[in-house]
Amino acid sequence: MYALRGVGLQIRLQFSSTSIGGSTMSAQSSSKTEQANGLENESEKFEAEAAHYALMRRLAPVIRHNMAGTLQPIAMVAAMLERRLQKADADPEALLRNARDIVALSKEAAASCVDLMSWLAPKEKRLVPAEAGIAECLGMVVTQLSFKGFSVIDNTGGIAARLPQSALRNVLTAALIALTDAAAAPCKVFVQAEFTQGVLSLRLELKPHDDVEPMRVADKPPYRLLEWRDVQALALQESVRLARGDNRATLRFEASAAADSQALAEAAQA
Repeated sequence: MYALRGVGLQIRLQFSSTSIGGSTMSAQSSSKTEQANGLENESEKFEAEAAHYALMRRLAPVIRHNMAGTLQPIAMVAAMLERRLQKADADPEALLRNARDIVALSKEAAASCVDLMSWLAPKEKRLVPAEAGIAECLGMVVTQLSFKGFSVIDNTGGIAARLPQSALRNVLTAALIALTDAAAAPCKVFVQAEFTQGVLSLRLELKPHDDVEPMRVADKPPYRLLEWRDVQALALQESVRLARGDNRATLRFEASAAADSQALAEAAQA
């Protein structure tokens, strides 16, 4: 009888040891999975940051040019004011107008520079009207693309929706640059949009020019070509779905419908 009790105790101890060992192995496996997921997330974050840096390097000449453009009117009015001050019979009213113009232009320039700097450090969760946001992104690349022989045709007008500004700026501009970087020759770049069931689909497609145009090379080579893996990294970070084919790409953004023109105006002023 004592022998049977001893055997039963040994079986229970072995069962408990097996259960503890299984739990330990399960915990270790779960810990390794969490570590692997953490490393994967960190890798995706670093890839998105590298892609964003490359995109900003490509857009830096445009950002710099736009900043200089906002400051140029101030310099012109200041030069005019200086010449008038040097005259003995200067008109006080004209001097006052010039001074007020400088103040107004300075405020506009400051607001414009702050907005341009937000390309480097985007404002989180800022929504913009889709039509205005798309036009802004196209405006950032259209001049550089024209130097290379590309022409951009915007067919996205009349969309009553709002989109995250950072997603538009990062993914749309990167996709446009990557698509044209990969082109063998200058083309027309068609941009079309469709808004259904809370999703805005932007379709980018290259089509040949009616007349063959020679490739026009920019004065300086770009920092580096943007690749589709860069666009994919940015799209993943911004929760944008990317699909591409030969000479085309489709971007799908989560969008919210604009109830009326007042909502669009409020979004534009945010």
